[in-house]
Amino acid sequence: MLRQKPFKTRQRDWVVSRGLMSGVLLIQLACNGVTFADARWVEGSYHNLAFGYSITIPPGLRGMAGDEDGPERGVRILLPSGGVILVFGEPNSLHWKSPKEGLRSGRANIACGYQPEVKQINFVLNAAKAVQICGDRVLRVILAFRKSGGPLYWLRLETVRAHASEDEEVLDSITESFRLIRKE
Repeated sequence: MLRQKPFKTRQRDWVVSRGLMSGVLLIQLACNGVTFADARWVEGSYHNLAFGYSITIPPGLRGMAGDEDGPERGVRILLPSGGVILVFGEPNSLHWKSPKEGLRSGRANIACGYQPEVKQINFVLNAAKAVQICGDRVLRVILAFRKSGGPLYWLRLETVRAHASEDEEVLDSITESFRLIRKE
């Protein structure tokens, strides 16, 4: 036969469990505030001195920057269609020899089961692009390298077929505005 704990013991256990739960929630709230404290909305020009580039965000659009852990790498631009454009820099830690090699690595793909067609493009930098369509989803990726080595740059559009052409115009506008800047 199970014996029930005395009332004072149950009351103490209840207070302790509620106190622990409150403590956990307070820690989560505090950490959440710290994690996103540097996140900010960007309109117009976006400059990333850490990776040495700038872009112009088209009028009427905004980007979110500083929402990732570690150094700020880039900006996430939310499109009216629900699509997203990501523009970011990163070290060439996998030592790709060319943008084509980087795009063929599979890192830029939608989980579709096939490799996208990769083409060299005219750009300020040594660059290649890939377009992949999987069901209703469209992924268009541009990977660019500095001619002298150093970081590489991703311009990535994720959208749906119904809005692909209008969203690709926005990506083209951002691509045309891409400029290298010197670290100061």
